[in-house]
Amino acid sequence: MNKQISKNQAAIELLFAGGLWGFGFLATKWALIDFSVADVLFYRYLLAFILGEVSLFFYDRKLFFESFSEWRLACWPGVLLALLMIPQTIGLQTTTATKSAFITTLYVLILPFLNQFFFRAKVDIKFYGLAVIALIGTMFLLNVFSENPDINTGDWWTLGSSVIAALQIIAVGILAPRSKSPFRFNSFQNFWTLICIVPLFLMQEKISWPSGSFLSWYGILQLAIGSSIIAFTIQVRAQKTLSAETASQFFLLESPFAFMFGYLFLNETLAPLQLMGAMIILLTTYLTLKVEQTSHSK
Repeated sequence: MNKQISKNQAAIELLFAGGLWGFGFLATKWALIDFSVADVLFYRYLLAFILGEVSLFFYDRKLFFESFSEWRLACWPGVLLALLMIPQTIGLQTTTATKSAFITTLYVLILPFLNQFFFRAKVDIKFYGLAVIALIGTMFLLNVFSENPDINTGDWWTLGSSVIAALQIIAVGILAPRSKSPFRFNSFQNFWTLICIVPLFLMQEKISWPSGSFLSWYGILQLAIGSSIIAFTIQVRAQKTLSAETASQFFLLESPFAFMFGYLFLNETLAPLQLMGAMIILLTTYLTLKVEQTSHSK
């Protein structure tokens, strides 16, 4: 669970992680059928932390006792993950899984500007042009140019979460190389996320104790095991080998995966102009990564 992997293996694993994250948007929609936002996040990260710790204890007991220091390393990524997941889950109450996934993808464009603000990194002027094009694509996705724009509060919540997603990726990129166990790092990341969510869970007017349909619980289990344990462990492990910019190229795959799953299981569709907007977002985010890689190689 702590072995360094090759770049090719990291790429293959990130392809799989993209599929899990894409399915996570669908799983969240299912979980929200019977549970509140706080319920979904509390049960998701409680299960993820418990299952992760139990798995490590039985898989590698020596590593379990030797890697407690990871809890300090995972603190800020875990806090940022909570700040990311809360607005994203709130947004999925009213927006579609497909729109949420494509709007979330905008974090790739936001990331260079945050690096400039926090670390005074130089931003290529091309980023500004790509940001404008991505904004136009987002407007097409939301049908802003039609008589009946498809904009709701969920879209705004999701846009806010994409900003935090960029910060979370930066934090993981800085701290993951210092981790001795990506699995334990991610387990403690889930722990800190859970700690941040507990107050929201306890302050609810009504707490939904374990009850609900099979579909809602399946959604929570999928989020806990597929997205929180497996996919985020892959992210931490991959970012020990790949740069944040290279890894982000694979994160983009969650959007088309979410679109595919939303179409197959939720009957979600995009009008031709919305589909064009989604493709513009994907293209500009991909070009952003290529520009960033070129500027770093100079």
